[in-house]
Formats: sequence, C-alpha cells, structure tokens
Amino acid sequence: MPADRKKVDVAKQMFARAEGATMDEVIAAVGGPKYNLLRSLKAKGYDVRSAKEGNATRYWATPPRRRLFDLRVSPNGQTTLPKEVRERLGVAHGGRLRATLEDENRLAVTPATSSVQDLFGILGKPPRSATLEEMDEGIRRAVVEKYLRAVGRKR
Repeated sequence: MPADRKKVDVAKQMFARAEGATMDEVIAAVGGPKYNLLRSLKAKGYDVRSAKEGNATRYWATPPRRRLFDLRVSPNGQTTLPKEVRERLGVAHGGRLRATLEDENRLAVTPATSSVQDLFGILGKPPRSATLEEMDEGIRRAVVEKYLRAVGRKR
C-alpha cells in the first residue's frame, strides 16, 4: 500500500469493488476494521449492502446516484421539500435555505449559513436584574455559607 493513500480510501475502494469485501479482507489490507466507514458512507447516501458468507459478512458500498425529485408548486408559489432532501440538507421546520440560479434553467439549493446575529432577541428581556450591591451581598452570603460547611458548623 503506497504511503500517500489513506487507509480509509483503500477500504472505501474495497467496498466499492464488484465483489465487495469482508471485514477480514479490510483488516488484512489496512490493519483494522472499518465499521464506522460503512456507517458514514450510508449517511452520505451510499447504498450499503451485506451478505453472510459462512462466519464472515461481505459488504458492498455503491456510490449515490443523482436523485431526481419532482416538486409541485402551489398557486402561492410554494413547494414542499421531500423528507429525504430535508434530512440530507439538515433543515428542520422553520429552517432557512439558500437557492442559487446557476444557469438559465438550473437551481441549486443549499442550507443557509447561520450567524450569531440570527440569534439576537431569541431569549427576550430577563424578568429582573440585580444591582451591584445585591450581587456583592449574594457573593458574601455564599462565601460565609461555604466556609461554615467546610468547618462543620451551621448558621
């Protein structure tokens, strides 16, 4: 194995072969099991299949194909994203998306990046604030109580 290739890439190529790979074959090639790689590939849209072969399991990972989604536009110009698209983009109810018109007839949709400014005002105004004197008095009381607990006395 050439030093410049990562072990994960080697394992990914082994799973992508037509004959797939068992975990024993992967361990022999890269020095350790790659079950987490299979999970991450599945999360990225790969089709991960497995088949038992005696005491071993053979795994195949097929790269994701371009998925086609038909969307219907309401009279108000609104559309609903399929659940799979929302999950892949990580967008929940009320989430924000950014649409980019790339060509004359091509639209790219990506999650909108959030900034700290988007969170401004989310908590509202606190019900009451303390003065500096009230804070100092609270700190004094806490220090005395901690000392009394440390020496084993009660107030």
